Amino acid sequence: MRMEKTKGKILIVDDNSLNVELLAATLAPLNYDILTYASPQKALKELKNTKIDAVLIDIIMPGIDGFMFVEKFLKTHQNTPVIFVSAHTAKENKIRGYNMGSFAYIEKPFDVNTIRAQIQSVLKLKKTQDELLGEKEKLDCIFKFSSNEIILTDTDFNIISQNNKILDKKKYSARNFLEILNINNQTEALDNLNKFICSEQKQTSFRVIIDKKKYIKTNISKILTESNASGFLIVMDDRTEEIKIEHQRDNFIETLTHDLKTPVIAETRALELLYEGSFGKLNTEQTDIIKEMLNSSHYLTRMTDNILLRYKFENGSHNTIKQPCSLKLTIESCLETLKYLFEAENKTVKLNTCIENDILEFDEREIKIALTNIIANAAEYSPPESSVTITIQKTENNIELSVEDEGSGIPEDKLNTIFDEHAHINKRFKKVSSGLGLFITKKIMEAHNGTVNVESCRGKGSKFTLVFPIKQFSPTNTVHN
Repeated sequence: MRMEKTKGKILIVDDNSLNVELLAATLAPLNYDILTYASPQKALKELKNTKIDAVLIDIIMPGIDGFMFVEKFLKTHQNTPVIFVSAHTAKENKIRGYNMGSFAYIEKPFDVNTIRAQIQSVLKLKKTQDELLGEKEKLDCIFKFSSNEIILTDTDFNIISQNNKILDKKKYSARNFLEILNINNQTEALDNLNKFICSEQKQTSFRVIIDKKKYIKTNISKILTESNASGFLIVMDDRTEEIKIEHQRDNFIETLTHDLKTPVIAETRALELLYEGSFGKLNTEQTDIIKEMLNSSHYLTRMTDNILLRYKFENGSHNTIKQPCSLKLTIESCLETLKYLFEAENKTVKLNTCIENDILEFDEREIKIALTNIIANAAEYSPPESSVTITIQKTENNIELSVEDEGSGIPEDKLNTIFDEHAHINKRFKKVSSGLGLFITKKIMEAHNGTVNVESCRGKGSKFTLVFPIKQFSPTNTVHN
C-alpha cells in the first residue's frame, strides 16, 4: 500500500507525555510527520541535520529550558518557526519568547481548534517564506555568476541592488541610474528612458557608452505590481569587443570600396576615351569589346556603391543630405553613365516629363544610385531592340518616377520579396547580380520618406515606381546640379 507523502515535519519538545499526545493528535489532520521528544538535549543531537517546518516547545523542562533549546536549535535551523506552548503566563516569558523570534506563545490549557488554526497559519507562512528564500537564492546565484550587470531600482531609479560586473563599484555603486547615464553624457538614452517611463511599454532597450570606452546594450523592464510599476530591472550586456569588431569590419569595407572605386573610375574613363576614338578609330569587334568592358566597369561601380550604402544603413552611420535638385537632370546623368548598356543591343530610352517644376529636395548622390539600380535592371532584362520608358508625373499627394521595360516580367511568387536583401531572379535569366540593388533602392527611398513599388505581368515587362511625397519633397525653384 502506497503511503501518502506528508507535507513536512513538525517537532514537539515537552517532558509531559500527556501534552505531547494531545498536541500530536491536534496536529495529525494537517498531514505532517510529528516528531516528539521529551528530552531537549536528545532532540538537538538527533535532529541537527533534519529539516523541520515548525517547533512546538515547552518552557520548563529538565536539563535545559525552552529558551535555551531555541537558542541552540536556531543556530542549525535558521528561519524555522518556533511556537512556545506553556502553562506559564508571565508577561516576561512572552516578551522573551517574541524577542527570540517566536511566531506565537500559546498558553496551556489550549483549545484544540484554536491551536490547530494558529499552527496551520504559521506553516503557511513558513511555506511562503521558503519559496521566497528559494527565489532569493536563484537571484543571488544569477547575480553571482552572470557576466551581465544586473541592477534593481525603485520607481525613481535609485539603485537597491547590483552585482557590479560591468560598472566600477567604487565609481557607480549605489548611485541613481539616471545619474550614471548623466555622468556619461548619455542624453539620447535619457530621452529614450523618459519616453519609456511615460509609455505603456513593459520593456525597452538601447545602447549606452560608459567611461567613453564600454559599449553596453541596456535592457530595462518594469517590475509590475497590480499593473503599476514598483521598480525597474536593468540588465547591461557589454558589447565592447563586438562593436570594435563591427567598426573594424565597417572600416575595412569602406576602405575597400573606396580603394576599389578609384582604379575603376580611372579604367572607365580610359575605356570611354578609347570608345570615343581619342586614340584612334576602332573596328566593330574592338568597339563591341570596349562596350562590354565599360558595362562591366559601371556594374562594378554600382556594386561598390550598393555595398558601401548597405553597411552605412546597417551600422547607423548613414546620413542623408537633402538639397534642391532637378529630377530630370539627375535622370539624364544616370542615363549618360548607362548609355553603353543600352547601346550594346540597340535598346532605347524614352523620357517623359509630365510636370512643370521637377526641382525637389533630395540627396542627389543617393537618388542617382537608386535610379541607376532601377534603370540598369530595366536595361539588363529588356530584349534587344526594345525600349525603356521613364516617366515623371504628379499626383494629388506625390511625384512619381516610373521606369517601365518590355522584358519578360517578374514571376508572381517573387514580387513580394523582390526588395528583400539578396533577393533576385537572375537564375531564371542566367545573369549575375549581388542582389543588393533593389534592396538599397528601397532603403534610400525610405530614408527620403518615400517608397518604391513594382508592377509586373509575365510576358509584358515590369514597371518600377519611385514615389516622392510632395509634403516631404517640396518643389523649389533653386537647383544644385
